[in-house]
Amino acid sequence: MTEIGFSTPKNFNPVSWVVRKFTGSKVSHAFFVYQDEELEMRMVMEAHELGFRLTPYDHFVKKNQIIGLFTPTKPIEVGLRYVAKRYLGTVYDYPGLFGSVVVIAGRWLHRKWRNPFRSSRNVFCSEAVYIALQKSPGYECLTDDPDSVDPQLMMQYLEAGLGIKA
Repeated sequence: MTEIGFSTPKNFNPVSWVVRKFTGSKVSHAFFVYQDEELEMRMVMEAHELGFRLTPYDHFVKKNQIIGLFTPTKPIEVGLRYVAKRYLGTVYDYPGLFGSVVVIAGRWLHRKWRNPFRSSRNVFCSEAVYIALQKSPGYECLTDDPDSVDPQLMMQYLEAGLGIKA
């Protein structure tokens, strides 16, 4: 079964630092963990600064501090396949990430503003996780714009138990 994880790098990373400062979060990254049957190992699928990619879980944990892993109560493999087919090999959505500043500023002002730099071709980490959930049966309650969901908000949704067990 696929898990949804949250992390922060073990070493200083300016993008991670900015994400944590703007969101007031202890996490700066969201990702998927799944068992690859062909390779016989756990793999991480993630929107990384170098692009949307796969990496072995054992390599991932060497450079990242895992803050939380959540197991969905309903399968998300349909959404995971959708995200993999659409985004693997694409570049990281830096404009969308920086457009999140507008969304977060709106939250501070009790307004709901859309991300002005959102992209349909590229994603950032929490956006990919949210899309996978939305595309999977049983998560119809998730109606936010995926471009507006940062790692902290995504983790709060999961901690609240929206069809997910910690």
